[in-house]
Amino acid sequence: MPAARIPLPYSLPDLDPQNIRSRPGNCGLTVKTYAPSSFDSTTDSLLTKSISSTPVSARPSLKSTGSIDDLPAIGAYPLGSLRVTDPTEDSDVDTPLTVPDAMDESPLKSENVFPTGGDVLILDDLPASFTVGCDTMSFSTKKSFPGFRDIPPGAHLIWVAPSELTSTRSAYWIFTPERKESEPAEVYVKQWDRFNELLSDPATQAEERFQKQRLHQFYDSLSPYQLRAAASGVLSIPFTPETEQLPSFLSNLNIWNQLTSAINPNLLNRITGTKQKTWQVTTLDRIAGEISLAEEARLYASGRSQLRFTFPMDAPLINATATGMERTQQALDPTTFVLSVLEEPGSGRQLDDLVGELSFAFLTGMHLGNYSCLEQWWFYTTKLIFRCYGLATSRPQLALNLIRTFHAQLVYNDRHLEGDIMDTSPGSVSRLQKALVTYKVRLDEALLHLGDGITPDQHEVGTAFAALESWLWRRGWDLRGQYVRSGSYMLEDGEMVEAELSDFEDEDERGEFAPVVVELDRSGNEAGLVSWNR
Repeated sequence: MPAARIPLPYSLPDLDPQNIRSRPGNCGLTVKTYAPSSFDSTTDSLLTKSISSTPVSARPSLKSTGSIDDLPAIGAYPLGSLRVTDPTEDSDVDTPLTVPDAMDESPLKSENVFPTGGDVLILDDLPASFTVGCDTMSFSTKKSFPGFRDIPPGAHLIWVAPSELTSTRSAYWIFTPERKESEPAEVYVKQWDRFNELLSDPATQAEERFQKQRLHQFYDSLSPYQLRAAASGVLSIPFTPETEQLPSFLSNLNIWNQLTSAINPNLLNRITGTKQKTWQVTTLDRIAGEISLAEEARLYASGRSQLRFTFPMDAPLINATATGMERTQQALDPTTFVLSVLEEPGSGRQLDDLVGELSFAFLTGMHLGNYSCLEQWWFYTTKLIFRCYGLATSRPQLALNLIRTFHAQLVYNDRHLEGDIMDTSPGSVSRLQKALVTYKVRLDEALLHLGDGITPDQHEVGTAFAALESWLWRRGWDLRGQYVRSGSYMLEDGEMVEAELSDFEDEDERGEFAPVVVELDRSGNEAGLVSWNR
């Protein structure tokens, strides 16, 4: 039986192959064929003997001149992709099958881009009966909520929770820059992780790309940012003489901008420790360096992020290299220390970062129930911001922004939140009131001392604090400095006793804070102390 003809990749004498270019649809490969007339019995026998007598190692290998990568596919997806386009009613497929991760990213087509001037956030696979919040608005859903559109410029906080009574919430901060009308909007895709019960990024880049490509199919079903639902947490304020006197930055339209005016991508990158387009925060996030119980640390060993603030709570507000009078002054007024940190060359920080961190701690703490952020907010208000008395004269714009933002937070707390930040730490309320009383006295003294040399910015600081004081007075907080230090006090049984208040002993240098005259020895140390040095 004659041997089978095997076309070799090289030519034999007098047997030059014909080069035949394949037709379209044949993968574009060049194949080599031999004309049947070129082979006769002699050539066939010669070819068989040549192959049989050649050692295996010396024989040329038979390799394909093409590969599967050369095979073209028709359509937008590579060969082998599977996508369910019309599932039946009995199908248990929840979401369409997506393309592999290896697929190259390509820009969206023009028909899938919506240059609306506002960004879009898609909430993929969000179950029904969820509580959804976006800035000042929150509501409960009866069916799966698709997301938001027409998000205006600025910083925004979008959060979700399985129910109104749930103990954990997850959210994302996003930042929409100013864009021209012709510029396309940014499309963010977030997916509900059923296993971890967390709002997170899509599991694959292909899923994110698929959601963006089909945006035109459900764009109209997205909720406009300006939606005001009946179940929203926004409380309408009746038109009263009191509301007429409120500054314009406290109106419903402007209050969120006032709260987030100092929150920007650089600040969010530094607080969360990640450089992203969106920044994830949850109820379980903790402040870096925060001390927690061993049981709590084991329970939440994973799944929590570390938030980083410029001035961590309970950190000393004194320069480690300061000594003598400088150290004492920083202990009483940490203005110089705070400015040295914020204005440190090469740190990338700005003065308004302190304002942004104050707002981040307040909004993340109250909307997500993050108690670490709430503790950070109490630390900023009671031990740092309203103890920096020198900011009003040295950095009046920073002092003005801090006072207005704090004022907006208290108004926002009453107007848009169901809970009260004052209930989160009852012991800190009295410390905050004392700090405000002392700040008012120091501010009045500093501005009066300037006399005619006061600048418009410094005068604006006094006006802003007066507006804050007026708002607090209507809610029962009296910040006037004429407090009775000592006097008669009536007990419950009617007995009158003489009492002395110790609330402001540190401010008035009374009690344990009163100065004491001591005798010094030759070395400058207090006489009578036991020394272990010989």
